[in-house]
Amino acid sequence: MHSIVVVALPGVFPYELGVPARFFRAAEKDGVPLYSVTTCTLDGLPVATNADFSVTPQADRSALDTADTIIVPPWSDAEVSGDPIGLAALADRRIVSYCTGAFTLAAAGLLDGLEATTHWCASTEFARRFPRVRLREDELFVDSGTVLTAAGASAAVDATMHLIAKDHGAAVAAQVARVTLAAPHRGGGQRQFIARPTLPTAAAGSASDIQAWLSSRIHEPLSLAEVAERFGMSVRTLTRRFRSETGRTVGDWFADARVDRARELLETTDLLIDDVASRSGFATGAALRKHFRDRIGLSPQQYRSRFARAA
Repeated sequence: MHSIVVVALPGVFPYELGVPARFFRAAEKDGVPLYSVTTCTLDGLPVATNADFSVTPQADRSALDTADTIIVPPWSDAEVSGDPIGLAALADRRIVSYCTGAFTLAAAGLLDGLEATTHWCASTEFARRFPRVRLREDELFVDSGTVLTAAGASAAVDATMHLIAKDHGAAVAAQVARVTLAAPHRGGGQRQFIARPTLPTAAAGSASDIQAWLSSRIHEPLSLAEVAERFGMSVRTLTRRFRSETGRTVGDWFADARVDRARELLETTDLLIDDVASRSGFATGAALRKHFRDRIGLSPQQYRSRFARAA
């Protein structure tokens, strides 16, 4: 079982503090939990959150000694307090930050020369203090291998779902999404915020409406013109609106969603590659192989060999 330890520092943000336990603990395979999640403080004593309550952990920093993954949520003094955890000595573990927890990782030197992100509100100060980090200030999360940084709040969920899929495959991540009623997965390259909203969030035809509609039609060979007609707009308006809200094209997002569907089928069925392609919306097995290798770095057959379980 993969051991995850979440460090609660003084003034920790409660939402991000709770994300690991809620999502990683929901990850199972054949009824067997895949992760253990422990919350610790440095001295094992309660700490105040940045809300109107405190949290009482069951562990102190000694829990870090057996951690496979260490998660640092945002905390009140993250931007000015260096590395009170001593992360530099734990660099052989996978280390994850949510929101301004990235300041703690950067202060430990773990992000030098790597790409990383943090909450957009703190990006200017982060870039000033850590010029050796290649800041990707617009992105939801950045996976640099053994180090992952995520932007604030809901992006912590996106990053966590990404890690579950990376560790155990898309089918396990999809099951976690169903159990937790999580929103459709957003890749790390999507924008953190809408710089110029063209519609109120609840308005029909927003990017989330379009994504939900497309997700229910993964297997259909839809054109941009058909999608635009469904939402009563021109292709140009559809493209502009979707890009302004997500930072991506409709086609690029839909290709990622189709690859995710193919991953589930490869893991959970023994369908031929051409049949997987058809059911995930690709015209041919060759098209699936190209998109799969471009996005996953493996062929569909290599992916199946790694993640497949009995259908």
